[in-house]
Amino acid sequence: MRLVTYLAVSVLAASLVAAALYGPIDVVSKLPALTRVYTRWVPPEPPPQLDGLSEPERVAFGQLGARVRGRVVWSSNREDNHELYLVDLTTGEERRLTRHPNVEFFSRFSPDGSTISFLRSQREWVSFREDESWDLFLIDADGGNERRVAREAYHPTWVPDGSGLVFMRQNRIVRYDLASGTETVLHDGADPPTRGRVEEPELLTESLVAITLRNVPEETVGILDLVSGTYSPMSRTRDCQITWIPGQQQVVWIEGEGRGGTRVMQRRLDAGDPEPLIDLPHEYSHEYFPRVTADGAWLIWGAAAEGHEHDRADYELFVWQIGEPWEQAWRLTHSPANDQWPDLWLDSGATAPSRERPIDSR
Repeated sequence: MRLVTYLAVSVLAASLVAAALYGPIDVVSKLPALTRVYTRWVPPEPPPQLDGLSEPERVAFGQLGARVRGRVVWSSNREDNHELYLVDLTTGEERRLTRHPNVEFFSRFSPDGSTISFLRSQREWVSFREDESWDLFLIDADGGNERRVAREAYHPTWVPDGSGLVFMRQNRIVRYDLASGTETVLHDGADPPTRGRVEEPELLTESLVAITLRNVPEETVGILDLVSGTYSPMSRTRDCQITWIPGQQQVVWIEGEGRGGTRVMQRRLDAGDPEPLIDLPHEYSHEYFPRVTADGAWLIWGAAAEGHEHDRADYELFVWQIGEPWEQAWRLTHSPANDQWPDLWLDSGATAPSRERPIDSR
């Protein structure tokens, strides 16, 4: 690891020196690519370690708990490497779910909220840009009964009835059945109608899968119909991180435009053009990791004021009741850590009527 780190730093340093000596035009244009090479091999420097939630975070989660009952889970390197953290909005209890030297991220609640799926790296450091070397784990929402259910899995999402999950493995969409422990290949990305690299699969029905499609002339987010064998693009730009509004034929995703370089978009399958769902009107406007609650009422996501790399930029978590003014979205995390890929599960039998406006949204 020391040799790899040295080589990565040397390449980046040599590029900066070349820019100083010969002009920045050719080299600076390549710096994002160099950063991506660097981040694949060198883990991010952890911030000063935090002891649980900070006071602003307690206030922010308390505000959300005054509006809804449920749980929030996310990944953060606030205590060295990336681990999973959970806040119970009903009780205010905070909990670190995992304690492992490897990387954990991409946590998702099962539909009933009892179980959380997540990815754990097979080595101590694996960049999120590497879609191999990850295993799929489940853990009970109380932090117990951790178990591995699949090797070489990436971007797992629950099927709507909670009976299993779908994930990517070697450019194939794989479905895992919890009851039997069996796997079924639903689609190979190299086959028609995609003929490219498929990412981020998520089922709405047994037929409709939201995906990101790469390595084709028009890289898009769209809907793959497994029965008809058709693909319907939702956008015409190089977008990503598509997800369903649960139970509706409507998707949201991240578009590479907007106030901070990205924004959250939405579109119905049956009508209309893509339109912005939210583009934060302040400095934290580089949005990523969108997730809509099961009732379609709340959006939770991450946003950075600067930087882009998903596992090292200072992303903070935000939450917003869909349909309210954008200014009423508020910030949940307040730390120099990399907080990302949040999920919000709501207890449908217990909601709070308070409409108190957040104290500080930025």
